[in-house]
Amino acid sequence: MKEQRKVKRYIRPTTFAQRRLMIEIYLKTHNISQSCKRAGLSINTFRRWYPRYLEQGVEAIKRPKRRIRKNLGRVPEKYACRVIELKKKNSNWGRRIIASVIVKENNDKKVISPGGVQKVLERAGLWNKTN
Repeated sequence: MKEQRKVKRYIRPTTFAQRRLMIEIYLKTHNISQSCKRAGLSINTFRRWYPRYLEQGVEAIKRPKRRIRKNLGRVPEKYACRVIELKKKNSNWGRRIIASVIVKENNDKKVISPGGVQKVLERAGLWNKTN
């Protein structure tokens, strides 16, 4: 029997027209599933947008909320300094060893990934492509 692979589908963001249509149909019919089918949206989308519409009106559904990235991929300064220090002491160590040493120093809490170590070393000019 063939294995079924679960394929992740890209779900495109909803448009203002879809959200407006969904809410207009709901206000006329008071039927969530019908309004969602006509607008081509899921019921979860309705549950997300309708309370916003009730609170702030049409203005609330015009633009989706933007997520603000808090970290922006930066490694905290103390870990970046420790990475550079470890690399200078042990020049033959790679990114995985340095990351595992820092994780062990922090009670096995993953504070930096091997990729983060590599980025810190690249910025410091201590990373060769041959590493």
